[in-house]
Amino acid sequence: MICIACGKEQQNLVNSHVVSNFIRKRLMGETKSDGSRKFSFSWVGRKDLPKQDLPKPRLMCKTCDNNLGKEVEDGIAELLMPDDVEAFDAWGDLPIRAHEIHGVFDDPLTLGVYDYPLSTQFMIEKFALSVAWRALHALAKDGEQHSCALLNSKRGANIDESVRRHLFNGACLQNTYDAFIYYWSPSTVNFITNNSGDMPFAWAELGDEGESLGVTVMFAYWVIVWPLFERDRSQYSAKLDRLNKLCFMDWVAHVSRQLAS
Repeated sequence: MICIACGKEQQNLVNSHVVSNFIRKRLMGETKSDGSRKFSFSWVGRKDLPKQDLPKPRLMCKTCDNNLGKEVEDGIAELLMPDDVEAFDAWGDLPIRAHEIHGVFDDPLTLGVYDYPLSTQFMIEKFALSVAWRALHALAKDGEQHSCALLNSKRGANIDESVRRHLFNGACLQNTYDAFIYYWSPSTVNFITNNSGDMPFAWAELGDEGESLGVTVMFAYWVIVWPLFERDRSQYSAKLDRLNKLCFMDWVAHVSRQLAS
């Protein structure tokens, strides 16, 4: 088995969370004496998975999995959410500003984006990329067409190498775009799941007309969009609009239908 981080053959790979486990811990809290928890998670398309944990595909060796936690995930929980996630006022203290996304609906779609000083914002963006990168490899391991084709291509190999060096060695990101992380309100989550105590969780590759456009990850109050189309300044806006439309119109509707069934 090959570790996606170090690229070495390993006898065993650990169960790696695509979405970091601190998300589950902070949102759900520790198990109470009666076994109750704050929230449950709905993993789209996999009703066999437990609702008190997040999927953990075998992606990395133990050393790399631990290093990713140290290099990327330490301190991120406090940036994404307050200590008491059920305190509405505490969410308002976070630097989340409204951001309009065009090209999805007739009117702009308004989501939240974090607005920290540059050095802190860099940590948020690095975390978002690490989640999307893990999702890309999880999709490929499941045999998804676009993800397999990308990672088996020269361009995909260059993207993969650039992301690994960026995440683990602090190198500048090259050959690909940053991943966007958006915050959406609890009312949006309730609309998707139709259950205020349930959190949606899914990842998917998105593309059309035979072209891979990107990877997106939905988890609780956030969605990550990672553009993976070729770098072409003249086509960037049009392709990003297509990716956002596939994500926030088609895929979100698909997730909602899956959860309803």
